Amino acid sequence: MKIDLIFSATDIKREEVKNKAVVVIDTLRATSTIITALAQGCSKVIPVAEIKEARKLSKNLKKDCLLAGERQGIKIDGFDLGNSPRDYTAKKVAGKVIVLTTTNGTQCFKRLIETEEILVASLLNVEQVSARLESKKEVVFCCAGVAGQFALDDFITAGKIIAELVAESEVSLSDRALVAYQTYLQNKNGLRSILKRSQSGRNLISLGKEGDIDYIVEHQKDYLPYYENGEIK
Repeated sequence: MKIDLIFSATDIKREEVKNKAVVVIDTLRATSTIITALAQGCSKVIPVAEIKEARKLSKNLKKDCLLAGERQGIKIDGFDLGNSPRDYTAKKVAGKVIVLTTTNGTQCFKRLIETEEILVASLLNVEQVSARLESKKEVVFCCAGVAGQFALDDFITAGKIIAELVAESEVSLSDRALVAYQTYLQNKNGLRSILKRSQSGRNLISLGKEGDIDYIVEHQKDYLPYYENGEIK
């Protein structure tokens, strides 16, 4: 298995993902929120890039739709939900379609075309993702990043999944994937601490959302979302 890694949504190039299994990661917090929402019974998540697009789509879907998202970590005015996975309880989301737009995470999906398949990952579902990838020939981890820049939370999550694959399969790592793997190994006993010290972690703490980091580190969800035809199920 060949494994590569892309640092941010803006770095995604068609030729790097074509005909490969792709894993989208925005651990703090979009992909963690998507995994939680689906595990709690929502029917599907529709990721969109822009606020205007999200509002228009939600009006078309009407009563069975929840409008969700954030900009710079803060819930968008008039939206039903923000981007805190802890808010996505079964009582709120079961049976609902969620239209989600976020600063970084949902920007990945529109750039992914002609892939073999697209999985959604965070620290919440590492085992499910690694099990699915074991039979793949070529895998690319697409980290959402922060405003086009490297994000440690996504990078170290990719590293943890790579560590699972290294333990079970014969792999060939690109330099970027190798550094992600080594970074995880160096910090695997202190993931909570390193996430809270990351830029994304510090941003969440400044917004009073430190509990989201604790939730993502402490919990596991037995769910593996797939993105296809504009929807995540």
